[in-house]
Amino acid sequence: MSTQTARGQPRRTNSSPLTPIDALRLAAFLVFFVGHSFMMNLCQLAVSPWLGLLSPRVDRKYNQQVERWFGVLLLTATRIWAPTTLVLTGDRELLARDGSSSTATPNSDELLAWFAPAIEHGCMVISNHQTYFDWIIIWIMGYFVRCHGLFKITLKAELKHVPVFGWGMRMLDFIFLERKWAKDQLTFARHMRRIVEHDDPAWLLIFPEGTVVCEKRTAISNAYADKMGLKRPAHTLLPRTSGSRVCLSQLRPRIEYLYDLTIGYEGLKSGDIPEDEYGLVSMYGKRVYPREIHIHVKRHRVADIPDDEDGFSQWMLQVFAEKDERMAKFYELGRFPHTASEDSSIPEGRPVLQLTKPATSATLAAEMLWVWAQFAAILVPARYVYGALWTALATALAGLW
Repeated sequence: MSTQTARGQPRRTNSSPLTPIDALRLAAFLVFFVGHSFMMNLCQLAVSPWLGLLSPRVDRKYNQQVERWFGVLLLTATRIWAPTTLVLTGDRELLARDGSSSTATPNSDELLAWFAPAIEHGCMVISNHQTYFDWIIIWIMGYFVRCHGLFKITLKAELKHVPVFGWGMRMLDFIFLERKWAKDQLTFARHMRRIVEHDDPAWLLIFPEGTVVCEKRTAISNAYADKMGLKRPAHTLLPRTSGSRVCLSQLRPRIEYLYDLTIGYEGLKSGDIPEDEYGLVSMYGKRVYPREIHIHVKRHRVADIPDDEDGFSQWMLQVFAEKDERMAKFYELGRFPHTASEDSSIPEGRPVLQLTKPATSATLAAEMLWVWAQFAAILVPARYVYGALWTALATALAGLW
């Protein structure tokens, strides 16, 4: 990344010192974000334990609504503190009717069509992992197709104990991993069975690299590549395949497609470590954030993906080899390729689909007001109900004495 602006002034980066104005910005963000998250958690704690006993299906629907609130919160916070634009490209096979390339042209607003099978049946989503902002921007993309209440995300087990956020994610039935395969295999299988058994779709989000690209993990990835006689990736890490295979194997009866995302952040050059340039604190506090986030969308039919361990591993390695090449083109062009003249893997005469969407919504203010109205509709009655229960309990205990 360039260290100077067009005027010759040093460009602020993730490592720039936190100024007093930055601190105020960050404090305002934390009050807004943590405060709303706390309110959502209160809504879960007030209702979900009872619903879980009375009707697990209704409880799932209720927590899907909580997840939609959180998606709106992510979009609102990003719109205010780190406004960015999604620049999407996609394989033309995303549009089923596009067999000849004559019925859909680049720049057509077809995002709903790109994800139509996932909207109806759910899907598995894999992505390269550039920064800890990746999951936020994927959630925002899910908002645009109205699937922001359907995500199931894999996380480190330690996070489930984090106040507010960890408690909330546990009730959302996110997947917490111990990084011990004997336990994690059972955890994956248990969660996948629930997804298959339920009558509502789910979007399972997995980062097969396991963590963001960094010097330490790159060294480990390269050492493993050398040991196994594999080519060292330049812009990704070698994927871990066991968890993804177990999940997909369980989900095969339920989903038709696996969606393969490749994410690139503007302003970076080959060799940069994205998380070092665009950290969450710098993005929401120091105004050091990408003005454009590029996402390439590829879709794989689940029936065409090998199910055996060796076959799936080779398939996933090939997927990430293509991602690595795609990222090399991204750093060369400043965007993902559009035509065969820019990337020989794109069929001649069939330019990729292109779509640009600012990470905002014309109805965002109204949606936040509706979220607050739902908070009030849940928490005000809950206060009286729990207050009455506490009074009755105190009276009963007093009578015993």
